[in-house]
Amino acid sequence: MHRVPRALVLSAALCLFAPAVAAQTETKPANIGALIDEQTMQSVRHNPELRTLLGLSGDGIDLSGQLTDISLPRRDELRAQMRRNLDELRAVDRDRIKGQDRWSLGLTTWFYERQIEMMQPAWAPAWLPAGASTYAVDQLFSVPVSLPQFLENQHAVRNEAEARAYVSRLHAVATKIDQVRANFDMQAGAGALPPQVAMEGAASQIRALIGTDPASSPLVISFRRKLDKVAAFTPAQREALLAQATLAVRDDANPAYARLLARLDAEIARKPGNRGVWALPGGDAFYDAALRWNTSTDLDADQIHRIGVDEVARIEKAMDALLRAQDLRKGSVGERMSALTKDARYQYADSDAGRAELIGDIKRTLAALEPHIPAYFGRTPPQPLDVRPVPKEAQATAPGAYYVQPAIDGSRPGIYFINLGNLEANTRWSLPTLTYHEGSPGHHFQIAIGQTLTDLPMLRRSLNPSAFTEGWALYAEQLASEMGLYRDDPWGDLGRLRAELFRSVRLVVDTGLHRKRWTPEQAIDYMHAHTGMPVSEVRTEVYRYLVQPGQACSYKIGHLKFVELRKRARTKLGERFDIRAFHDLVLGNGAMPLAVLEASVDDWIASQRAPVANAR
Repeated sequence: MHRVPRALVLSAALCLFAPAVAAQTETKPANIGALIDEQTMQSVRHNPELRTLLGLSGDGIDLSGQLTDISLPRRDELRAQMRRNLDELRAVDRDRIKGQDRWSLGLTTWFYERQIEMMQPAWAPAWLPAGASTYAVDQLFSVPVSLPQFLENQHAVRNEAEARAYVSRLHAVATKIDQVRANFDMQAGAGALPPQVAMEGAASQIRALIGTDPASSPLVISFRRKLDKVAAFTPAQREALLAQATLAVRDDANPAYARLLARLDAEIARKPGNRGVWALPGGDAFYDAALRWNTSTDLDADQIHRIGVDEVARIEKAMDALLRAQDLRKGSVGERMSALTKDARYQYADSDAGRAELIGDIKRTLAALEPHIPAYFGRTPPQPLDVRPVPKEAQATAPGAYYVQPAIDGSRPGIYFINLGNLEANTRWSLPTLTYHEGSPGHHFQIAIGQTLTDLPMLRRSLNPSAFTEGWALYAEQLASEMGLYRDDPWGDLGRLRAELFRSVRLVVDTGLHRKRWTPEQAIDYMHAHTGMPVSEVRTEVYRYLVQPGQACSYKIGHLKFVELRKRARTKLGERFDIRAFHDLVLGNGAMPLAVLEASVDDWIASQRAPVANAR
């Protein structure tokens, strides 16, 4: 799974900014890219965390010691900015738009329309819904949980200025967390309280963060690690900076977190329960909008639910045949997979040596992939891919794995984070598919290549619509099988099918929770019965879907579209079809909504057929 990097992720993923008002000048169609860039960069210039995430510097603007404003007054500003930007784009004469400008205009218009739609509820928070959290507080993606990870993974310390900026940001944590609390109070007053499990999960992490002596805070320990890597600092400088960081945590960061924790504890004590967004004011309309954003289609909840049920049945049939071929015949597919999950032959030892072996196997899987890449890709990412374990303090609530994009300035590679907190969830037969998804040729290929497309507007290079990003990563899992990487590994192929089944089950569960009014317990029972995943792991997944409505539907819907478009291109082009050219096209255009992707593929098919027509 991909954690959008707001993480990830998150990330996953770069959908966190609010494009600001562009210069109020008449823009000709030929300048559509410049218009979009101006709208984007107006925001980037005033968004400290986004600038850090992108690795932007050297433009005369230094916001490295600040954090992004999420105060309640920002809500109306965001709405107004998005509408003005959309109005500017709608004023463009579309009949005169040619080439890549068509896709740039299509993506940007879609982005504004979908975000404005999701910002309609009175309880919408003071940030864009894109890639961030629906609620002011949740256990996975909200600011209180992700802010320490941002400081750990994104804020580089290479010199004294960056070190002082880190300390400045620790002081700024107080304002940021108090802004979160104000958003929480606003949502609670509007009847949009987060699910109880979300508040409990966030509260648990906050207690762990502030429950130690300030000098031992993860925020300070992270800073110490960064300082230790800079040889230019003298011991005295290091200690002085650490002392400043400790005071910032003691006097500002921890007290703000404690204020938020007290507020959460008060609501948790009332036992509000756990319900999907159907229970929120205007919740059905919000979920429809969330599905349109996350799948970038107009499929409604009932259609997506039916697709999920059909795909579950199809994949279970294929898994049953493969299990029977391995002489595993008794019980449902879910029951047999549950037993296989616990099979000691496929488990890593719960020890430092076992964790090191797991990391080593990931690297060996990536190395074994390399010889196959040239036959399928002409374009590959120049940025390196690093493999790192999820920090121990985040393991309890973090996804099993996630990808964090490289910094544009090259200061940070792409990072594939693997959660080693629960080794039972990472079996030897499931690990290869997870690696193809999070690393290569999945998220790393798609996102890192997107960053290199410097001739496209910045939004095209940095925005990653979930259906494209997660759909590509799931398609990459299938592609690994087509490369022959499971030819002598039926267990690995079974892991691939189980991963695809898991994404199909998500269609059923997400729509069940948010439209069909399933309880979390119903969703957990369904997912466990069909996938055989441990109940503890399933519970974490279902609680994730509760706070990120619609996102879990993006994987399979996107995957189906990539498969459909490739089949269309192969059918129409026949011998002219080139798999390398197809992949270079879809990755070389950057991530796009599925409708825009489809238009670009159809355009490419027509261009490839043109010489034949001319010859006649």
